[in-house]
Amino acid sequence: MQWEDEYSVGVAELDDQHKGIIDLFTVINAAIDSREGWSDVFFKLEKLREHARFHFAVEVSLMRMHGYSKLAEHVEQHKHFLDKLDQLQMTTLSRQVTMNTIEYLGNWYSEHMKTQDREFVRYIIDHGKVNLTHPPAA
Repeated sequence: MQWEDEYSVGVAELDDQHKGIIDLFTVINAAIDSREGWSDVFFKLEKLREHARFHFAVEVSLMRMHGYSKLAEHVEQHKHFLDKLDQLQMTTLSRQVTMNTIEYLGNWYSEHMKTQDREFVRYIIDHGKVNLTHPPAA
């Protein structure tokens, strides 16, 4: 998975966090491609979880500070991602993780950035709470 301009939400800090998570997907894909052991993949997934949790906490804080009306729905989306990541980590304990599973998470994450994350950032920008640091790709 590679960063694409269409993933930009227009806030540099959030985009940088998104890029870091995408970089971790690339690391995990490479580990699976090279058939690294289950423990290597497991700990790479753990690093992804740590980054995702931090990033989700930042997003939720922004949503709470700005009274975002779809906070509960967005939090549920984050929970879905983390639940899938939990399942994936448990899978590494019993068998090798396949590329299909990582692709699922990568596809989910790219859609989430392009839809839900953009929607909440647009809300806080439109309500004058945040300055747009760079416009997202159209």
